[in-house]
Amino acid sequence: MKKQLFIVSVLACSFVSTNLFAQKKEKQKEKVEILNEVVVTATKFATNKKNIGKVVHKITQETIKNSQGKTVVDLLNDVPGVEINGNFSTKGQNLGYYIRGGRNRQVAILINGVSVNDPSSFNGDFDLRQIDINQIESIEVLKGASSTLYGTGAATGVINILLKKASKKQFAGTFNSSLGTNSSVEDTEIFGDEFATSFNFNGTLNKIDYLVALNRTDSRGLSSLESTTETLFEEDNFTRQNVLLNLNYSITDQFNLSVFSSYDEFSTDFDGFSVDANNNLESIQKRMGINADYKYNKGTLKVRTFYTDIDRNQTPSADFFNGNVYGFDVYNNYKFNNVYSFLAGFTSQYQDMTQKTAFSTIEEGTGKQHFYDPYVSLNYNSLSGFNFNAGTRLNIHSEYGSNFVFNVNPSYNFDINNNNVKVFASYSTAFVTPTLSEIFTKLSTIDELLPEEDMTLEAGFELNLAKNITLNGTYFYREETNKIGFDPMTFQTINDLGTFYANGLETEMIFKVTDKLRLLANYTYIDRDENLLLKIPQNKFFIKADYNLSTSTFTSLSYRFVDETKDFGNVDLASYNLVDFFINHSILKNKVTFYGNITNIFNENFQEIAGFTTRGRNYNLGVRVQF
Repeated sequence: MKKQLFIVSVLACSFVSTNLFAQKKEKQKEKVEILNEVVVTATKFATNKKNIGKVVHKITQETIKNSQGKTVVDLLNDVPGVEINGNFSTKGQNLGYYIRGGRNRQVAILINGVSVNDPSSFNGDFDLRQIDINQIESIEVLKGASSTLYGTGAATGVINILLKKASKKQFAGTFNSSLGTNSSVEDTEIFGDEFATSFNFNGTLNKIDYLVALNRTDSRGLSSLESTTETLFEEDNFTRQNVLLNLNYSITDQFNLSVFSSYDEFSTDFDGFSVDANNNLESIQKRMGINADYKYNKGTLKVRTFYTDIDRNQTPSADFFNGNVYGFDVYNNYKFNNVYSFLAGFTSQYQDMTQKTAFSTIEEGTGKQHFYDPYVSLNYNSLSGFNFNAGTRLNIHSEYGSNFVFNVNPSYNFDINNNNVKVFASYSTAFVTPTLSEIFTKLSTIDELLPEEDMTLEAGFELNLAKNITLNGTYFYREETNKIGFDPMTFQTINDLGTFYANGLETEMIFKVTDKLRLLANYTYIDRDENLLLKIPQNKFFIKADYNLSTSTFTSLSYRFVDETKDFGNVDLASYNLVDFFINHSILKNKVTFYGNITNIFNENFQEIAGFTTRGRNYNLGVRVQF
């Protein structure tokens, strides 16, 4: 298989080199538009990509519209350096977010720039199954240590989900519904085992714009545990429903006030590691936030407040978890001139939880922690093309004291034959605060559970060749100390002593061959310590061809190779290859779009998690109506 991967890579590179210099030079205006694509995650404010000393991967609204029937996790899994384990299993399977050799706790997940990670869960993560793709305007992925701006959890990456923008009309909406199969490799019968539907209403009424979104997903047909005999195990059903409200009130041209609220509920059956059990998990998550933006002559002041209440119940074990988080983030960006800008912020979180399991109990009122983080960041963007960002954050925690992180990130833009080149480097540190579950279930012999500390060193480049080709590559080296681990003998949390290492390469090419054909290819290589090995493939390759059959018909064909890896117990997981096909067709001036896809076309048999089921060849059909 590695030989096949090498051949495919050589052919792709040969194709690019043959066509690279055959492309005509495009107009300067078109080139400038590419360079000036705006992203927000790298600096917390809208910034042109050319002025950022990192590669920010942006999943645009165009990509989302052309990916109906897919999920947020599907799209993120196509980003180089991102591996979401469990995405090809049953809908209720726990997801592992592996970026640069990291794990769930090391990835900060934001909605409109506000952290939604759950510190009361063991991993402190946010379940990406809870947000529907039709609620999203775009997604930005920033990799590397980013705790200076985003605090705890931003050790290997930040995923920032930006909600849909309201229509300028008084009322607009979208209805989306799909029906699909949910079959394993062995079960090839075609049934409608997956159903999803969503409504999205939005608009602008004078100075108020609004977004109301509702969705529901039901899935059945598969057991989470894979049977080793001809007898299939009992189906494990999954149900998710979500309601989201976002209101913005433009009080003046300078002052904007907004309210965000969501209710997420899901229920999933699940099995044990070797037993076809009748386990069930129910989760209810309620979130609310009030935000304010004030623009003045040379800057912008932003206030973000948030409150989260989470309940999780398991049967028949009667395990119970409840967590509450509330806090705020206040930051101001001041532009001295067109070259210098300065960001200063202060954030705080207050966390509380109750936990009752067979292994540990946290009584009501005893599981509390809080922290305060002042932070600053300086940006320098010279007219000559040199850019520089540096910042620092002080984390002051109620349980373990204080922690200091910083980043230094220079970059330089220059032209070669009217093609833009950006080179960059960065040195960044990060930290991961232990979750409430970890702090209050630590071994009694441990006085305090220390935060996990991370360091990332990276260097790379980005090329924009006319408007046809974008090519980037990043090398990274990462260390983590005080790794938060688990003692299997006592079922308690500990700090693993020592330093653990990971390094690798991420590269991506986007080639617009013609107005109708667009190619995307990316490759990720990770070399990591054995302690960071589990479920993280060393090599990952993804290539996709998007082709417009006509102005109303879009098609996409993709190929994915994921290298062999290991699971708990030193169990080998073989490499696998997946080929998917997608098509959509629009009528009535794009008001109605029919779509369909076939995943795992060649019905490849593989496992993401040892002993657990993955999906074989499956079909999905749907319709999207805009009004």
